[in-house]
Amino acid sequence: MRLNNVSFPYPVLGVKDDVLPLLGSDCVKINLETTPDTYKFRIALSQNNEVISQLIKDGYAEYSCEVDCQKAFLRQSFSSSISVFDVLLPRRLVNGRVNFNGFVTVKKAIKQYTNPGFNEDYDGYSFDLEPGDILAAFPQAHFDADIKFDKLQAAGSFMVIREDVTLSQTRFDIAGDKIEIVFPTSLYNMYKGGVGDAYMDIIHSSVVFNALCYALYNIEENSETLWARCVNTRIETEPNLACFKDLDKLQVPELAQALLGDPYRRMMEKLLNLHNSQTLEEED
Repeated sequence: MRLNNVSFPYPVLGVKDDVLPLLGSDCVKINLETTPDTYKFRIALSQNNEVISQLIKDGYAEYSCEVDCQKAFLRQSFSSSISVFDVLLPRRLVNGRVNFNGFVTVKKAIKQYTNPGFNEDYDGYSFDLEPGDILAAFPQAHFDADIKFDKLQAAGSFMVIREDVTLSQTRFDIAGDKIEIVFPTSLYNMYKGGVGDAYMDIIHSSVVFNALCYALYNIEENSETLWARCVNTRIETEPNLACFKDLDKLQVPELAQALLGDPYRRMMEKLLNLHNSQTLEEED
């Protein structure tokens, strides 16, 4: 259950500023352990609202966690009096993004619910709540089961070069799982004929860099693609990319260089090696 743009007839902790203080930035923590066959998630929810905590303790409310994977048509729901959930998912049952939605939900009818943390807009009001109503809604968390984390830093994890016999000029396609650099046949044959293997550092600093910049300028409109999720995962998990979490388009060239591992430096080193080799041959 996603709560974007959803309003309730009563105040819910975690939805806008209905109940204060707001949930902390670390109110959802996910720990993952993997085996060749399974993903084991530990989802820990945390909130410090005394009234809600007492309702859970008294059996009127409980923590719940919904797990869904749209590509695999998977949906599971768990509930508990404690805020930690262990979720075991066979790898064969998930594909793509797995979402985790945490809540505190009403377990037994609550009459005249009120809370000192209510926003002043609700001063003097109380609410009768039924089982299933939401008291707290935690931010959605996710895991991308289709991202190969061990290969995430390789450009090939989010980019590919392919041929299109109908083209006369190179184009970039960013609508699919990967950023595609699409060469006309003549250029593709040069690339596959040895240029790609011998001069990849130079290709990274030119056509690959241009394609990545083009994609990054349009990442918001393509946020659900695999390549965009790979890029965002790197930004979220690599300390040296943390400064790009709120990406400004002026930062795109800098981010592209960071994602490709300083391609200009690698290009200049490659050219210097070629120059030195040529110089030595001429001296001989």
